Amino acid sequence: MNELLPFIRLLHPHRIWVFWGIAAGILTLLASIGLLAVSGWFLSASAVAGLSLVAAQRFDIHTPSAGVRGFAVLRTVGRYAERVISHEATLRLLASLRVWFYQTIEPQAPASLYRHRSGDLLNRIVTDIDTLDLLFVRVLAPTVVAAAVAMAVGGLLWWLAPSLAVVFSLIFLLAGLLIPLLAERLGRPIGAQIQQHQGELRSNLVEDLQGMADLSVYGAQHRRCQERLAECDRLLGLQEKMAVISGGSTAHITLFSGLAALAALYLALPLAQDGHFSEPVLALITFGVLATFESVQPLPLAYQMLGKIRAAAGRLIEVGEAPVTVVFPDVRAPESVDLSIDFQKVCFGYPGSGTARVIESIDLSIPAQSTVALVGPSGSGKTTLAHLLSRFWDPDHGSIMIGGTDLRRFSEEQLRRKITLVSQRAHVFNATLRDNLLIAAPHADEAQLRKALERAQLAEFVDGLPDGLDTWTGEGGSQLSGGEARRLILARALLKNAPIWILDEPTEGLDNDNRRRFTETIFANLSGRSGLFITHTREALTRVNQVCFLENGHIVACGSHERLFAENRRYHHFIGTQQS
Repeated sequence: MNELLPFIRLLHPHRIWVFWGIAAGILTLLASIGLLAVSGWFLSASAVAGLSLVAAQRFDIHTPSAGVRGFAVLRTVGRYAERVISHEATLRLLASLRVWFYQTIEPQAPASLYRHRSGDLLNRIVTDIDTLDLLFVRVLAPTVVAAAVAMAVGGLLWWLAPSLAVVFSLIFLLAGLLIPLLAERLGRPIGAQIQQHQGELRSNLVEDLQGMADLSVYGAQHRRCQERLAECDRLLGLQEKMAVISGGSTAHITLFSGLAALAALYLALPLAQDGHFSEPVLALITFGVLATFESVQPLPLAYQMLGKIRAAAGRLIEVGEAPVTVVFPDVRAPESVDLSIDFQKVCFGYPGSGTARVIESIDLSIPAQSTVALVGPSGSGKTTLAHLLSRFWDPDHGSIMIGGTDLRRFSEEQLRRKITLVSQRAHVFNATLRDNLLIAAPHADEAQLRKALERAQLAEFVDGLPDGLDTWTGEGGSQLSGGEARRLILARALLKNAPIWILDEPTEGLDNDNRRRFTETIFANLSGRSGLFITHTREALTRVNQVCFLENGHIVACGSHERLFAENRRYHHFIGTQQS
């Protein structure tokens, strides 16, 4: 149960809502018990009074009928208040959970999150957090309410006859503790499997949707569909097992409630005959005991789902409490006008890869306001160097300097202000064009947005849209063409106005004409900036100040594109292959 403690603590800021939600639940159940008990007593007393004309004339029907109406109104109002307050507390808890989860994983991105599939992270953020709302609504609140109601009814029975209270308490404890704990024991492994299967199914569905085009091209849609259907069948089988446990638990609660009512009637009957209380009180006791078991009716199902809740909590803690790979200092490093970049004996291997290193002893200098292109086959370490410069990871050995200052001395705000990334994978959010631009400069005015669009050669396109900058881009920029999306990313980079640009294959996937035009636009805006360019296109290679050719994590040659193409056979062959 330790995995639930961090989430129970999150209830503390909302303790007022939690308190009133539980209070409304207790009031509702007491009103429900009072309604059934007083109604039973009223009917019995009316029947007894009808046996005698004198008793019938003396019988007061107004007070108990007012009590019945009062309990009925109180139950209705209490149920409404309990639903409203409990759901308000739950929604506030969910908001706190999502904020907590984001705050814990944001410092880990991307170094500590790369081992998780995107669909799996999405499932944890959405489904696992939604599952935890059951912790308060289904587990904690009903348990407290049942305990409070049991003590209130037990106290009333003790006042009438201690033996009634003892028997009631024993049967109530069996129903309220034994059955929920047994349901939890039986449902724990199944609930954990359900949560795991739901996570895998949703992750696979997300990846299938994202790769639908590739699946269609390779004819793999039917196979993937059959795999998802098989996963659904396994999930339905587990849910069927949970339904069997739930049905059995409900039946046993009903059995115990009937036994408690019969036991109370059996013990109270001799007491009524001996004159301890009137005969109509027998109906009050019987119906009151029977109604009290309504408080434990939801507990078996709640505790049966506790395994699922604990599995969801464990999955969130697994991600949320993972160690942070990159820690930024709180103190800002001294600023410098020098923005030269130096890689000094840099070595790096991804976590989990053992002793294998992606790059080995890299020495590379990029003078201020100059551009260097990294060229090499896939896996040679180009993107890794870019990520190290962005400080997504720290080198295992060596250091990276900007203006003579080690990268690890910069605060996160300082480093992010110095570096911007333009790549083929830069994300376009499902929002308006304006919102996507304002991510880079939240306080930019219309004139600044317009200037960035003009420099990115996107202004004419935006002017032709009916809603202009208020046009929605669609999921992942689906309403934009490839070239338009790249220019939007470029405009965002221009608004950020960072002095160092990392360009990771920004023209990849564009046709020849768009690639040439976009390359021209990039270099038209690189003036006065330092740039690390990862590309294989001749349009870019002929315009950078230096080209570095990487193989197997080493820089094997550096120079201009023309010299390397003429003198280095490996480079000549690689570029020729890429262009063809």
